Amino acid sequence: MEAFEGKNAVVVGGSGGIGFEISKMLLKNGAKVTVHGRNLEKLDRVRMALEKDNRDFCGRVETAVFDFVRKDFDDLENSELAAKIKSADILCVCYGPFLQKSLDKTSLSEWKTLSLLDYALPGFCVSAALPGMMKKRFGRILLFGGTGTGFRQEFLTNAAYAGAKTGVGVLVQSVACGFADFGITCNGILPGFTETEYQSEKILEECRKKMPGEKLVSRESVAGAAEFLLKNEDFNGVLMKLDRGWSPLNLT
Repeated sequence: MEAFEGKNAVVVGGSGGIGFEISKMLLKNGAKVTVHGRNLEKLDRVRMALEKDNRDFCGRVETAVFDFVRKDFDDLENSELAAKIKSADILCVCYGPFLQKSLDKTSLSEWKTLSLLDYALPGFCVSAALPGMMKKRFGRILLFGGTGTGFRQEFLTNAAYAGAKTGVGVLVQSVACGFADFGITCNGILPGFTETEYQSEKILEECRKKMPGEKLVSRESVAGAAEFLLKNEDFNGVLMKLDRGWSPLNLT
């Protein structure tokens, strides 16, 4: 029997990057997976790609569309995605925009976007999932912080983003503390600079130079860490650094 056989998983931001690899990992472990994305056409391609990759995935891939950029965030509560989250046994929130900009240049719009999508979004997803998990007395939640956001720290060029992601760590440890008796675990991964299709080659090259060995973290490595945390109920409230010991020479 596979580790997650019979379990319903939801991957918010599962249509690409780290989320796609985590969706694949959950399918390999027997889960039925709802992959969230912003565009139905892309989600159809993602579903076909997953099913083509492994015939056993057929019938276990569902999709849910919600465009956080174009839709009012308040619409999320009554969306198809929210309904899927409320019935989830496993919840992975991989979505969240990055911003590198000094505080004196950060606009109100950017503050609102980062606060909503990097903190309020995972917070709402957790709040929506917990009641169902409590009834089943089982739940696995995985959230994502940012590079170097495991504790309070000063940042010169991405404080708005890092502040929201540091808040995710508070959320992780609060869920672990408050809901462990219900068989629910909540952990976070803090990946170093990771290679995804969402960044230009120029940005990837800049990030590569900052990493030990000048090598980016792979999406497969992140998915492997996610599998490790999700499978073991003894891991709860963990903020796992996955950055090969990255440390800035100067505050960023």
